[in-house]
Amino acid sequence: MFVRCEVLFCVFAALVSSSLALNCYQCSGSDPEKPFQCNEWLNSDKSIQPEPCDNVYGAKYCVKHIGRYEGGIGAKRFCSSLDLGNYCNYVKNPGDTLSYRTCVYTCTGDGCNPANSIAPSTMTYLILLISVLGLRFYMR
Repeated sequence: MFVRCEVLFCVFAALVSSSLALNCYQCSGSDPEKPFQCNEWLNSDKSIQPEPCDNVYGAKYCVKHIGRYEGGIGAKRFCSSLDLGNYCNYVKNPGDTLSYRTCVYTCTGDGCNPANSIAPSTMTYLILLISVLGLRFYMR
C-alpha cells in the first residue's frame, strides 16, 4: 500500500512540475542592451539567466540558433511552441563571398539551451522514475 502511494505521489509531483511555466535562456547577439552576453557558449561569468516563456503561447521547447539569422551573424536563444529539431546547414546569401554554418538546437526543460548539449526531457526522468519504482515494487 505504501509503495502505491509513493508511486502516485511521484507521478503527481512530476505532472505538477511539468505543468509549470518553462524557463529558457532568451537573448540575441545583436541586442544593444546586453552586448556580448549572448554568444555561442554561455559561461558562468554571463549575467543572463533563464526567463519564463510567458510571451510564447504553448511554449514547450527552448531553442538555440547560432550562425546566420535575421540578416546577422551570432547567437539567439528563445522559447518555442514548435520542435525545430537539431541540425546544421551552410548558408550563403546573395552577395556573400563566404558560406556560414548555421545550427539550430531544440531541447525541453528549464534552462536547457545554454550550450550545444541536449538535455534529457522531463518525460525521460519521469519514465526512469516510474521504471525504478516499478522494479522496486516488483522485487518485493
